[in-house]
Amino acid sequence: LLGCVAATPNFYVWGCLPGNISASFPFCDAKQPLEDRVNDLVSRLTLDEKLGLLGRNANNDVKACFCMDSGIPRLGIPEFMNLVETNTNVASACISETICSTAFPGPAGMAASFNTTLWFSKGDAISTELRAFSNANWHRNFNGKGLIGLSGYGPNINIVRDPRFGRNSELPSEDPFLSAQYAIQYVRGCQGPAQPYRKMVAGLKHFTAYSVENNRMARSVNISVFDLWDTYLAQYGPAFTQAEPELVMCSYASINGIPNCADNYTLTQVLRGQWGQEDILIVSDCYAVGNMVHANHYAANSTDAAVKAFNSGCDVDVGDGIFSPKSAGGDNGLGDAVAAGLVSQQRVDQAVSRVLKKRFVTGLFDPLENQPLTRIPISAINSSSHQQLNYEAALQSFVLLKNANNTLPFQTGQKIAVVGPHAVSQRDLFSDYARDDLCYQPGHKSNAYWCVPTIGDQITAFNQGGITEVVQGVDFDSHDQKHIKDAVVAAQRADVVVLALGLSFNDEHEGIDRENIKLPGDQYELAHQILALQKPTVLVLVNGGIVAIEQLVSGSAAIIEAFKPAVQGARALAAALFGHENRWGKLPVTIYNASFDNVDMYNFRMPPDPASSYPGRTYRYYTGNPTFEFGTGLSYTTFSMRCTLNVSPNIACDVTNTGPRAGDEVVMLYHSAGSTLRAKLTHPAPIKQLINFFRVHLLPGQTEHFLFPVSDNDLMLVNESGVKVLYHGDHVLRVSRGVGPDSVFNVTV
Repeated sequence: LLGCVAATPNFYVWGCLPGNISASFPFCDAKQPLEDRVNDLVSRLTLDEKLGLLGRNANNDVKACFCMDSGIPRLGIPEFMNLVETNTNVASACISETICSTAFPGPAGMAASFNTTLWFSKGDAISTELRAFSNANWHRNFNGKGLIGLSGYGPNINIVRDPRFGRNSELPSEDPFLSAQYAIQYVRGCQGPAQPYRKMVAGLKHFTAYSVENNRMARSVNISVFDLWDTYLAQYGPAFTQAEPELVMCSYASINGIPNCADNYTLTQVLRGQWGQEDILIVSDCYAVGNMVHANHYAANSTDAAVKAFNSGCDVDVGDGIFSPKSAGGDNGLGDAVAAGLVSQQRVDQAVSRVLKKRFVTGLFDPLENQPLTRIPISAINSSSHQQLNYEAALQSFVLLKNANNTLPFQTGQKIAVVGPHAVSQRDLFSDYARDDLCYQPGHKSNAYWCVPTIGDQITAFNQGGITEVVQGVDFDSHDQKHIKDAVVAAQRADVVVLALGLSFNDEHEGIDRENIKLPGDQYELAHQILALQKPTVLVLVNGGIVAIEQLVSGSAAIIEAFKPAVQGARALAAALFGHENRWGKLPVTIYNASFDNVDMYNFRMPPDPASSYPGRTYRYYTGNPTFEFGTGLSYTTFSMRCTLNVSPNIACDVTNTGPRAGDEVVMLYHSAGSTLRAKLTHPAPIKQLINFFRVHLLPGQTEHFLFPVSDNDLMLVNESGVKVLYHGDHVLRVSRGVGPDSVFNVTV
């Protein structure tokens, strides 16, 4: 099976093959300009056929949210499946025990690396595997009929606005700039160059301000123009304009009473107009158009929903069948709207052209012999190089938050107790959208995650010559304390303890939000009993959204935030614990204390409001005292930093490894308005905001010189009208390593 490639990839337009039904038509002629080919094809379609490309065909036995369209059989154009998730891996069934898609650490861990090369490489690996699955005629794990095409949905770059949001494990950061840079590199890695063919078409989601699961279909949130542009659109603008993803998914969210998928302002005026993404294909989240009728009641019926969504810019209705014709088992809401003159034929042709262009640019209409991408074999899936990349990603996803008295790294040959629910977890090492099969299922039906190493097992393997006891103690959400004593006994016998706590899939996932940011179940009780022993204890946190740990900080000798480290995570963590690796990242989010639970989750305002004691959100605006700040992160070695401000202006920095070990360091550049300028502003301004960063690997004694260019754009602030303005006056530039003193420079514009 290895190396075998199908004769034609999934969804290849067989009608264009020599001698076939459409081979003589201009749209099959690869020598013709793209626009001419698309126009020729669209001109040959009936209205019913066009509508069949804009939504699901309910007559095929494929899950509604996968959105398999109707194709155009009379022209040899096959049905096409629109939805394959690629936020963390290629959502697919495993081909064999050794050929399952590579599942990367959750996006927060990826963002913690502050490594643009890593993000690009992840995208390149994902698209390579998507191509390999498609070339092999492979499918998702739904009755073998959900064939994998060349469109993928990811990255998800909604802002980590509130730690209780149920989908935080899918998101990179609370910072718009960091989220944008992650998306830019990931999309570039996924899509590759535009010529001769896109490797795949990548889709950003969920556009925009999607940050609540509870009552998500019906809820409308109030967002000011300032917050919309300063936070909720801020990461999307650079991602669209610099990476040019071919797709975007509009979300379930409603802003100020208008559902995202019917918001002409964001979809048409901003995305296609201001940001110039005229050809981008906008698809709805699954059932988002139908929600306008059944949940938020923005529309009176299917036809009204079709008119409001379609005329506002949404091209494809995923899940509902509201855009689909009766012949495809749909509601024909869009067809009825055309018949009533509420939607123009020109608008239908525009949407269909966008749909078809994505297939042309990936080569589905062109001769296979000129397309090396169609020969990527299944041996590329979870290849040794992808496994190594995944291991590197996991190493750089961990953040060392505390290491008192050099508790870490461990020496081998000790007595080690590994306790807590994450000592033995497998499924819960993955973020929410690590889909579908992560381990080959035949023969392993009782445990879908049988191939995933546990933290306890890997620490045992690394602790050669020593004794390692692994005791769960408590489950994630249970209040059954009867096994805490077993964990305590193991800890009493140990020289050092690893306390592995955090969240499970049951605590945070699509469809639910957390009620609070505390550790669930009786994990605090386990922690307090372990810490009371006063053994050197390393607290390891595995979670998507952050958890409140202020009551555990002083008693823990070391603390590691591991986020969701995925299949290579346990091995990478053990390697880091024993000092085989020193590749730490920095926090891409703020770790609040438990008092943050008093903040109204449904308040989407970002700046503080002293009148109501509202503290603000994220490091850019939060006025409370966090447990650990955004950007925090330590290392096993030490670094020094010396920076100077040049006239350009730019900032030149030398970073030197002054310690005994090779290691990685991240340097971050922040901007803030100076105190005099801030006093004159008529709108809020961030306390500080990230404008650049740099990651470097240094040997002991090695120095790296690098330059932070500073442009006018870096010094701009968003005003109350949502416009970025360069204000004259005093500005502050701050260079930080997340530990030690910052270098601060005052600049006058």
